[in-house]
Amino acid sequence: MKNLLLLFLLWSSITIKAQSTSETLTISGVVQKSLTLKIDDLNKMKIVERKDFKVVSTSGDIRKEFKTYKAVLLKDLLEIATINLQNPKEKGKLYVVATATDGYNAIFSYHEIFNNPVGDNILVVFEVNGNFYDG
Repeated sequence: MKNLLLLFLLWSSITIKAQSTSETLTISGVVQKSLTLKIDDLNKMKIVERKDFKVVSTSGDIRKEFKTYKAVLLKDLLEIATINLQNPKEKGKLYVVATATDGYNAIFSYHEIFNNPVGDNILVVFEVNGNFYDG
């Protein structure tokens, strides 16, 4: 995965997109506030710092190892942008397709992000082993 994820909240057309340089992240669509965030902006947010993470392929091979990394929670980004729904019952129809700049995809529902412990581990990583993460 590249340093910032390209994310789409489908059904309600919210887009969170890493720019081609992967140094900015744009959030737009059905949100109250469209945002363009740079790495410096992410560094000012509540940072999640973790250690010892391995990226493992489907065959079980270790593709990358992160001794340390910094990230922000996806739900924190979405809370800043503020999802704009007319009816709160529509939350169950919302989902996020996260696509890294290398094309890797992951899908999360609104309830996984906001109403489940899983949401505390959906991260937008921007620094690995003390360096800007360029994938």
